[in-house]
Parts: sequence; structure tokens; C-alpha cells
Amino acid sequence: MTIGFIGTGIISSYVVTGFCKSGREGIDIIVSPRSRDKSAALAAEFPQMVRVARDNQQVVDEAEWIFIAVLPEQALDVIRELTFTPEKKVINLVPMLDFQKVREIAGPLKLLVDVVPLPFCSQGIGPVVLNPPVDEVKELLSAIGTVVAVERPEQMALLRTVTALMSPYYMLLAKMVGWCCDNGLDEPTARAYVTSFTGALSQVAADWPESLEDLAGEMTPGGLNWQALEYLKGQDNFVEWQKALQDVLERISKK
Repeated sequence: MTIGFIGTGIISSYVVTGFCKSGREGIDIIVSPRSRDKSAALAAEFPQMVRVARDNQQVVDEAEWIFIAVLPEQALDVIRELTFTPEKKVINLVPMLDFQKVREIAGPLKLLVDVVPLPFCSQGIGPVVLNPPVDEVKELLSAIGTVVAVERPEQMALLRTVTALMSPYYMLLAKMVGWCCDNGLDEPTARAYVTSFTGALSQVAADWPESLEDLAGEMTPGGLNWQALEYLKGQDNFVEWQKALQDVLERISKK
């Protein structure tokens, strides 16, 4: 199986790394020469699996699966320069790409799907969002994470919006660690505790059979968790996170 990448930027590098570290046999990866530094680095790190094409058309010609991973403003122009054949399977990583225009430009394709991978896929963990839910794409992507498939583009937009909270979440962790350090704890100990603590919280939430609001209510009335929750609710802190999501969704939804 040959997997090709049009555009070798940050997210492509994560996806390629995930495939190369997955342990799957029989995978041949061909990447476009841009960006040159990243494509060369991938070929150097995984010489048995990754090779650099002379141009984007070679990627299309030789790959069974083709990942489109260029900047949104460049995507349609890049596709116009390429010749596709009907047996090609195209996986789009470009936010807000108009699939109708892609089909008009590329012509008939065996399949065209939208996928949102995250940086964690380089380690084979975390969600990979897929629309529409095509079984053979699920099987392919299962090598790099847990596939979450949705039926409609509108659902895809919602989950793509949630990814915008990665940096705010990391900043929250940084503030928690920083607060501990400001009050006398060393940074390695604070980071070890905070990351283990929040990781365990997420695992418990994933396994919790009832609503997450019920889980939040699993506390002693008047206790420490109650105090912190009531304070943040009083500051409309949680509403602000939802407002941030709505703002990002409006941007994503614009054509």
C-alpha cells in the first residue's frame, strides 16, 4: 500500500510519523518535496518507509491513498495543477475545503473524505475524526489513533472546533503548574502531579456511564471541589469556554 502526502507540513509530519511507528507492514510512503526540510527529515528518520517525490504529480501517480495537507488558501490551486484518475482515494486534511469544488477540479475519485488528525497521532493515540464513515478509511486510520466517525459535515465542524481548545488546555495546565511553583513547589514535581492528575480525570470521564455533569457533582457539599466549582461558575468561567468554541465554529463555518 502506497500512501502519498501533498504538502509536508507539521500535521503531515505527525501523520507520517504515526504510520511509520504503527508497526503496520507493507506501507510505502511518498511525500511531496515541500516543505523540503520536513520531507527530508522524515525520509532520513524512516528510510525504509518514506521517500521524497520530485513533485506533487508523482505523489498522485504512485499513491493509492492521497492525503491533501496544504494551506487552505492554496488548496484549490494546488489541486488544479494535478491530474487524478478515478481509482484514487483522497483524504483531505485541509480545514474548510469545499468538496464540491474539489470534485469539479479533480474529476471522479474512488473516494473523498474529510479527516481531522491531531498531533498525538504521531504516537498512535487520541482521536482521528472522519467524515463520512467509510470502513476502509477507518481501517487505515486506526493505525494512528482512535477513529471517531461522523455522518455529516456539520458534525465534523463541531469536532474540528473542539480541537481549538488544545492550546487553551495546555495553558490551563501551565497556570496550574505555575501556581504550584509560585507557592514553593519545584517545577518537575508540579508538572508530574498536574499531568498525571488531569490524565486520570480524563480517563475516569471516558469510562463514566452517566452524564459528565453528574460526574462533576460527585463531591462533598461544602468541600474543596464544591468551593472551586462554585467560584468558577460565579465568574462565568465555563460560559467563556463555550463562547470561545462558538467563535471558532463561526470562523470554520464560513465559506
